[in-house]
Amino acid sequence: ASDASEFETMEEYKEDIRKTLLVKKENEAKREKENNVIDKIIENASMDIPDAMIDMQQEQMVDEFAQRLQYQGLQLDQYLQFTGTDRDGMKEQVKPEAIKRIQSRLVLEAIAEKEAIEVTQEDIDKELENMANMYQMDLERLKEVMGENETDSVKKDIAIQKAVELVTEAAKEV
Repeated sequence: ASDASEFETMEEYKEDIRKTLLVKKENEAKREKENNVIDKIIENASMDIPDAMIDMQQEQMVDEFAQRLQYQGLQLDQYLQFTGTDRDGMKEQVKPEAIKRIQSRLVLEAIAEKEAIEVTQEDIDKELENMANMYQMDLERLKEVMGENETDSVKKDIAIQKAVELVTEAAKEV
């Protein structure tokens, strides 16, 4: 065990694997519950989404996919050739998910506003610290490069996450 890991015994190694799998399963269950609750809220909401907003979300999703491909050493153009599609075809494929993302965000923003969800400076600082760790960047440097728009965006994202937690906690199991 000590040769293959940082643990002294196989029991310690197995226990760590068990704990890791348990945390992963708990996080998956939490995300699934959140998604189910949000789906139900969207189902009961009515909203008109401008085509330009949908198009922008589709573009963002294709760009995000292109970035993930780059991390794997593949370019979007290569992927499109392999799959026999083009950027417009890919945008069409992601359209249902784009609409769902927009609906989710709009509903959660409305809930955050209606419930007067507060985002404290402590919340923002904690999120910036998480971002700095994720991007392996100095926290102070991150704060320097972030403009007012980016900080407002982080604040909105925190409010939305708090809205997700609020509706998930309020949801009754059926």
